[in-house]
Amino acid sequence: MTLSPAEEEEFASFPEPLRALVSAELAAGNAIAALGHGFPAAPCGAYLMLARPVDDARRVSTGQIAFYDRNGSNYAGEFTDHQRHFFVVEPPRPPEPAPDMDAIRKQLESDDWQHGRTLHRTEEEVDPESLVGRFRASMEIDYEKWREGIGYDLELLSQATPKELERIEAMVQDRREADWRDIAALAELGTPTAQASLRRALASGDSRIQMAVLEYVPSAVTESQRIAVLVQALERATLYGGLSQALDHIAGFHPPPIVDTLLRGLMERDGATACQFAGMVYFLFGKAASPFDWDHRPFFLCFNTDDLEEREVVVRELLATIGKDPSRYIKPKPLAP
Repeated sequence: MTLSPAEEEEFASFPEPLRALVSAELAAGNAIAALGHGFPAAPCGAYLMLARPVDDARRVSTGQIAFYDRNGSNYAGEFTDHQRHFFVVEPPRPPEPAPDMDAIRKQLESDDWQHGRTLHRTEEEVDPESLVGRFRASMEIDYEKWREGIGYDLELLSQATPKELERIEAMVQDRREADWRDIAALAELGTPTAQASLRRALASGDSRIQMAVLEYVPSAVTESQRIAVLVQALERATLYGGLSQALDHIAGFHPPPIVDTLLRGLMERDGATACQFAGMVYFLFGKAASPFDWDHRPFFLCFNTDDLEEREVVVRELLATIGKDPSRYIKPKPLAP
């Protein structure tokens, strides 16, 4: 595939280490299969898919590129900058051959395997066919579950006996609110100990977990707590560390302290985050039909720069459009000595 002039310009916006990786692959005989937007890239980024896997010597993480050896239905290896806005990906691998069921049955029937299974059984192990065993299996998150946002099998809770619910809650509590799935399970369990864990999660300072509490137990959060959590996320969180969830909340809940934090972030946060904030501000002030409206994407992308003088120009333009005083959100330059 040959890139069009517009795609060439888009590719030029990729971080230099990713462009260097693609150039090395093209020199080695690889080719470009596609350049597009959407998963796994953020709205302010893009992805480039190569026609074949990257050379083994380059399938590694470096100080500038993070490499993940995926095996999903959309792509295999993934190379990204540390902001995770731009990606170079490999094509999906061919489907695995069908399993040899005769060999699997032979293994299961072998005395050695059965002996090893007995040796490794612990008191905590449960029958995988039992309700608790099925819930335990649903807690094992693979790449597909992560990508599709699949949580634990909470429907099993309505079928569980009090003793089973107690065992399930113990398994969830062992994870110490490590993931949004744990928050969803604790909210569904609703026991006094689960509610105490949710209060601890809200006070944790982890924006990812706090956003999950806001989503799954909004009734347990006061308005002032909700504002404080969202303001903290706008000030500190990264796109994959709770910020995208915070922006989803803000689209429907944006009292003045949140709007003020968004506007300050146009200059105070990094360029990629400022790009997201600009899209949300345009939406909240009725200048766009949706958050990060693609009709205004070229303007929003102008915020994605760490050159603060360049960014100040577009921040002033945005503030003028929504009728806000720039002196409240743009710090005066220090006087020359």
